[in-house]
Amino acid sequence: MLKLPFNRYPYFGRDNPEYAFACGKVRALELKLLDRVRFERLSSAADFGELLKLLQDTEYSRYLNEVHKPGDFEVLLRKEYEALLQLVSELAMDSQLEMDLRFPYDFLNVKVYAKSVIFEKDFSRSYSTYSYYPASVLKDAIENGRYDLVHRIILSSFENAFSSYYEKKEIFQIDVAVDKEMFKYFCTESRMEFLRVYYNLKADLQNVVTFLRLERMNRLNILMSVLLPGGYLPPSLFGSVRDFDSLLYELRHTPYYEVINPGYFDYQKNGSFVRLERDLDNYFDGLVKEASKKDLGVEPLLSYYFKKKNEISILRMIMVSKINELPKEMILERIPEVL
Repeated sequence: MLKLPFNRYPYFGRDNPEYAFACGKVRALELKLLDRVRFERLSSAADFGELLKLLQDTEYSRYLNEVHKPGDFEVLLRKEYEALLQLVSELAMDSQLEMDLRFPYDFLNVKVYAKSVIFEKDFSRSYSTYSYYPASVLKDAIENGRYDLVHRIILSSFENAFSSYYEKKEIFQIDVAVDKEMFKYFCTESRMEFLRVYYNLKADLQNVVTFLRLERMNRLNILMSVLLPGGYLPPSLFGSVRDFDSLLYELRHTPYYEVINPGYFDYQKNGSFVRLERDLDNYFDGLVKEASKKDLGVEPLLSYYFKKKNEISILRMIMVSKINELPKEMILERIPEVL
């Protein structure tokens, strides 16, 4: 019988008085975060113009004068996220914190650069500007052998992406190879305990969803080659079951069962992943809430970062939906319950 050493979430966190000021600062800022009632009002806006009016008494109001047409909304969201990263940089007592929060964008840039080299095309517009290392530094390090310019895991992710593609000649292998390196770093090497917990849980649940998606595509034969490293589940579990029903049965005594089962039931009825994806979002939002309960330490700062980033993502989804004139009901079903 498979059991994990935690009920809902693993234990994490320890007091660090150096973060006393940061904790006080973000607790005040949390009061300004948009709640579900606000998101429901935004979802009910008649059009994009009315949506912007509903943001006039929020933190986003400082950028509204730069939105001249619906397509400009990304300017508003980008500036809010840049302000968030700047805040973390100012409050962090450990330089690795900012690096770790920006690192996912470095791995994204590795994917873009690898594809540009392999397919001999210019994808420069796809580079993220949020990365820890500027895209120009990444290219310089790889093209000119200046390996001291970037973290070794960035270099190995490019090498693995390159070799994985040419070994199997499937484009998705580029993303798989880079994601594996990213999860390897966050699950084992990050000094931030909360991030190690977050990514280990993420690895488990993403692997479970990957199993279901591959079963749907009748491609379970490649499962073991695309599983993410890390996590609390043994990799052998995924190779020992014949189908998703069997996998879910093996997970029945773990906290993952109650997270996955309702969404899987919904998927069986209508073939949609919407409920499953929303329940996964709820689970991780719950983890972020647990971090905010810590009295002193880096966790409340990380919690605020994830809450604000999630807020920006939800707002982006609502804005895109309004531009595309999607019905309110379709928007609301994609908003997590735990905010």
